[in-house]
Amino acid sequence: MNVSQWIAPLRPQIGLRDYARLVWAEIHKHPRIWGAITVLALSGAVFASFYRIAFNLTSSMPYTVFLVEKTAPVPGTLKRNEIVAWLWPGGMHYGQGALFVKFVKGLPGDRVEGRGKDGRDYYVNGEYLGSAKKLSRYGDRLDANPPGVVPQGHYYLYAPHRDSLDSRYAVTGYVPLGLIVGRAHVLF
Repeated sequence: MNVSQWIAPLRPQIGLRDYARLVWAEIHKHPRIWGAITVLALSGAVFASFYRIAFNLTSSMPYTVFLVEKTAPVPGTLKRNEIVAWLWPGGMHYGQGALFVKFVKGLPGDRVEGRGKDGRDYYVNGEYLGSAKKLSRYGDRLDANPPGVVPQGHYYLYAPHRDSLDSRYAVTGYVPLGLIVGRAHVLF
């Protein structure tokens, strides 16, 4: 039995106009309920067109759930310590397009320094942001991101956990604005 044969007995055997009258009659019996359903549906559609919910599935950030704006930031509007969501270009243990959430710590033109043993202690504008490990928690080799100046149109993104795959590492590097999906707001 195919789907249309299964659905046919459930569908009213009346014309479209008569069916519309029946639906309208039901709506008139319970206008508040149908009004609430309509408002909820429209609110959900409007919300979904501007925001999305993101979950941090690792311990890299001190937060778990974020409300992410679907509007990419205008160049020059991001500020230090804002939280952004961005699309991972692929590599390591994460597929291309995975959504990452990190703090903006370096803006275009900011100075990134590698100090300490092997130059793996990272500072942005003099603020210590952690050390770049040589191996990931999975045993993969991690090359440190070359220090220097954050290039135009790129950002130094950071998370406070020692295992965070952030701009300390060459695999992440300085993240281009084009990969940033939008600002992220902490829900919890």
